[in-house]
Amino acid sequence: MAAAFAGGTRLRFGVRTPQRERTVRGAFLAALLNGTATIRPATIRAAVAETDPEEHPKPRSTPARFIPAKFASARTAPPGPPALRLINAHVVGLLGLEGARIEHVVDLLDCTFEQPPDLRMARLVGLRMRGCKVPGLRARNVRVRSDLVLEAGFTSDGVVDLTDATVDGTFRLAGAVLRGGAHALLAARIRVSGSLMAVALRAQGEVRLRGADFGGSVHLGGARLINPGHNALEASGVRVAGSLFCDAEGGRFTAEGRVLLDGARVGGNVVLSGARLRASTVERPVLVIPRGTADEAAALVADRIRVDGNVELDDGFTSTGTVRLPNAEIGGYLRLSGARIGQKALVERAIRARAGEAGKAGAGGAGEDGGVDVPAGATTRPAGTAAAGTAAAAGSAEVGDEPEPGAEDDGILHIPVALHADGVQVRGDLDARGAAHGAFTGPSAREAALLAYGQVRLVDARVRGSASLSGARLVGPGIDVLFADRFKVGGTLFLRDLRAQGSLRLQNAEIGSTLDCSGAVLRDPRRRDDGTAKPSLDARVATVGKDLLCSGGFTAEGGVRLLLAEVGKTATFAGALLGHDPDGTALGARGMTAQQLVLRLDAEQAPRGRVVLTGTRAASVVDGPGLWAAGGGVAVEDFTFGSIASSPDVDVRTRLRWLREVQPDFAPGPYEQLATVYREGGDEELAQVVLVEKQHRRYSELGLAHRAWGFLQRWTVGYGYRPWLAITWLTAFWLFGALWFQWHEMLKLNDDESPVWNPWLLAADLLLPIIDLGQDNRWQFTGASQWIASALIAVGWILASTAAAGAARVLKRV
Repeated sequence: MAAAFAGGTRLRFGVRTPQRERTVRGAFLAALLNGTATIRPATIRAAVAETDPEEHPKPRSTPARFIPAKFASARTAPPGPPALRLINAHVVGLLGLEGARIEHVVDLLDCTFEQPPDLRMARLVGLRMRGCKVPGLRARNVRVRSDLVLEAGFTSDGVVDLTDATVDGTFRLAGAVLRGGAHALLAARIRVSGSLMAVALRAQGEVRLRGADFGGSVHLGGARLINPGHNALEASGVRVAGSLFCDAEGGRFTAEGRVLLDGARVGGNVVLSGARLRASTVERPVLVIPRGTADEAAALVADRIRVDGNVELDDGFTSTGTVRLPNAEIGGYLRLSGARIGQKALVERAIRARAGEAGKAGAGGAGEDGGVDVPAGATTRPAGTAAAGTAAAAGSAEVGDEPEPGAEDDGILHIPVALHADGVQVRGDLDARGAAHGAFTGPSAREAALLAYGQVRLVDARVRGSASLSGARLVGPGIDVLFADRFKVGGTLFLRDLRAQGSLRLQNAEIGSTLDCSGAVLRDPRRRDDGTAKPSLDARVATVGKDLLCSGGFTAEGGVRLLLAEVGKTATFAGALLGHDPDGTALGARGMTAQQLVLRLDAEQAPRGRVVLTGTRAASVVDGPGLWAAGGGVAVEDFTFGSIASSPDVDVRTRLRWLREVQPDFAPGPYEQLATVYREGGDEELAQVVLVEKQHRRYSELGLAHRAWGFLQRWTVGYGYRPWLAITWLTAFWLFGALWFQWHEMLKLNDDESPVWNPWLLAADLLLPIIDLGQDNRWQFTGASQWIASALIAVGWILASTAAAGAARVLKRV
């Protein structure tokens, strides 16, 4: 032993050698390393004389107080610097090196220890314990000036305590097995100049890296960390100069228990591609607007994490609990494509329970889009603290597994939070889309997109690039399944082909380019307390820099709300299916502004509910018959636009009929707006048709006298918009009167006068009030002529009055 140590050679015990012959006292090894061991010369000569590794010489006696064992081999290589190199040794007693300064390499392979080695505050040149089996390792404040190697089957049945340790090289834990009960590895504030290589690590108990500092990368690919109900990996405040890998390298990274990365700083990427996280610890509740709290059985807690590169939670990443990224700062992109997040069993169980109460057995099964269906009128809300027991029961199951029975049900459908990323800042893109064979739509693409069971929160989040959830599936029936108030996206927000059970809430959102919802299907919207549905897409006071696209089969069961929204270019709902309840609102666009508003809906695509365009402003509008056949009517007060067209084109009579159908009560604004559009487009005649119809509807809703007066104005002067009608009527009555008096000559009224009989001037003098042509009051009217003359006078006054009223309207328009 002394010769091997002095020469730095490897001392190997045979694999089949009995344990008693492989036993080494820990105190002797400590004495060797400290330079205090006394070895008899005979022992040294015997050890040096052993030359053939395959030989098995007769046992020699050695002092029991030093090394009561038989060497299988002591000579392996030419002498070198002193080092302790043992293979297959069995160490009894305590290897105590507390506070020691060891200038020799310690290289142990497949050795076993009966007591945990004590390396507290020791200073070591190098420590390698590959394949060793220990009941624990006490190494607080240890310093290793090269690599610390605990890999290749290193097994600990107790706590490996490396708190405040310093490693000047690489810390290797690849393939290690740590079974420490509550804590498997305690390495808080450890400082490693190089990387942590822990691929395929197996740990039962908490792996604590809180406040650790790594000069390289952290490799945990294929690791399996088991600590159900508690923290599996506690790395709060960790600093990693390189990247953090918890991916499928060397097998799928699995954590049963929470993974804590809150406050971490990572100079490269955080990669959890293909990782599997299971958690049942109920995290602090999250307030859900307008009331209630959401239950968080958090699997990944990365609050305030700062990553200079990318965060990859994709390619089969699975989490049965909440993924928390609030106030995180990500220098690259955030990738969620192919991720499966949330407690599917809990969501489905809550819905089935509600369906059972409603007497609708089986209604909570999986829908055709992979989600779950909610019975009509069911009340759901994000989970509160009352659901903690259910969450704990379901948290340790895989996505899709049934939760444990016995969880308390208070009659409310508790929907947990799947992704909590309030205040996250992403300098690149947020990518949760699905892609299959180069295409980003269709069933195969949806399989590769994000699937979230529960609420996805992006309140106050910032994405400098684009954000894509195309093809994603969000399952949160009856709640705001996407809660993204004040969400800011520098580029485009893609929601193409999205499938959501629940509502999308984008209040006060700011989209720099386009909000693309083409082909999205939004069902089972959030419910009010009275059971009525809230909007499936709520983008009130949102700002969209370019286009708002809700076409291509876009379906919103709860309708769309765009109150005071601003769209820079086009807002299109061509071919959209809006609404479900005829008493609700299918499209609420009060006060919305856009350059072009496309509401081209066929008759079979008529909105099921009310369409509110009050105060909406658009430079141009394209409509269709389906819009005006909306089940709840169309509100168009103060709806202003510069031009209007339809596909296929329709005449003015059709548009007036549409207005009558959607406005049972008269309002002048829509008629005046339509007339203005026709007039500014050069169609003065069409404008007059609209204005005549406006006056007709106005008088038709007044009293009997007003209706009679309106009737006269309509057929005599067209309410002043058709002055040629007055001339036509005057001409007709003038001809009638002239011909009558042509055949019925009157007698002179005064014999002293000698007027000249002229029936043409007489008829004109009777018809035209005020004007005197010298025929009126000159003749004596008798019989029928007296009635004819009176009728001409009355007609003249009526036509003159209506003509004057019409002229006044014309002058007011001018």
